[in-house]
Amino acid sequence: MSLGWSRRAPVDTLVGTETAIEFSIPLSELPRVAHELAARDGEAKGRVRFSRQQGRAVADLELSAQAEVICQRCMQSMRWPVNVNSRVALVSDYDAADRVPDGLEVFLVEADSVSVRDLVDEEIMLALPNVPRHAEGSECARRVVQLPGEPDEPEAAADAQVQKPFAQLGELLKRK
Repeated sequence: MSLGWSRRAPVDTLVGTETAIEFSIPLSELPRVAHELAARDGEAKGRVRFSRQQGRAVADLELSAQAEVICQRCMQSMRWPVNVNSRVALVSDYDAADRVPDGLEVFLVEADSVSVRDLVDEEIMLALPNVPRHAEGSECARRVVQLPGEPDEPEAAADAQVQKPFAQLGELLKRK
C-alpha cells in the first residue's frame, strides 16, 4: 500500500495489511513541533509498521531528527537530537486507552483513521525537553549570572550591610 505521510488512512486497513511506511517529513510540516522550534529546517526520518498484537492495533515507530530549540539558560539556539523507538497502541476512545497494557504508548485516533504525520508529531513532542538547556559541562552552564542589584564581587556581598526589616517588630508589639 503506497501512502503519503500526510494522508489519513483507516486504522483497520493499515493494521490488516501490516503496512510499513518509510518517511522523511520536514519539521516545518509537523504542526505542534514547528511551534516549539527555533528554526524549522531539518526533517524527521524513519519508518512505521502497523500490525495487530494481542487484539490491539499497534504502530511500531522508529524515527530520528535534529530539532533546533532555544536553550532556556542562555536563550541561544541549540540542536537537540531526537531518536525514538516506540510501540504505540492506536485506540479510538478513552476507555480503550485505560485498557492498554504497560509497555505500549497510547495514541488516540480520530474517526478511526490516522496519518504518519500525526504519529511523528506526537512522538517528537514527547521527546523534546520541557526546558531545553545546554549540557552541564558547556560554556552556557559555567556562565555566572549576575542579577540586577547584586554586588560585582562575592566579597562585597559579605561586607554589605544586612537589613532586617522586622527586627524592630518584636519591640513594637511588646509596647501595645
